[in-house]
Amino acid sequence: MTKSTQIAATAEGAGPTKAQIAEMRAGRLDDAHLAWFIAETECAKALRAWREGTGDDADLAFCSYVAALDREESAARQLGRVWEATEQCAPTLVQRMEETLH
Repeated sequence: MTKSTQIAATAEGAGPTKAQIAEMRAGRLDDAHLAWFIAETECAKALRAWREGTGDDADLAFCSYVAALDREESAARQLGRVWEATEQCAPTLVQRMEETLH
């Protein structure tokens, strides 16, 4: 059971609270950021392989780099979309964080 389904299940008929929605969106933002970070890391590795490749290896490495670059771009676009959807939850998340710290 994921955190978002746990939150929904604990509500027992009531809809999720504003704070629970904010936490679910923050989780999606974390996931999107991690996906972008992994794609960026793989892209950097593919670029190094292309730079170091020779002959047929370089041709294959170039194709791998272009594919990795496409994945990174896609992950960056998704991160941007999730960021925009989550931005409205920032005040609620800050309030929750302050309540937790005090």
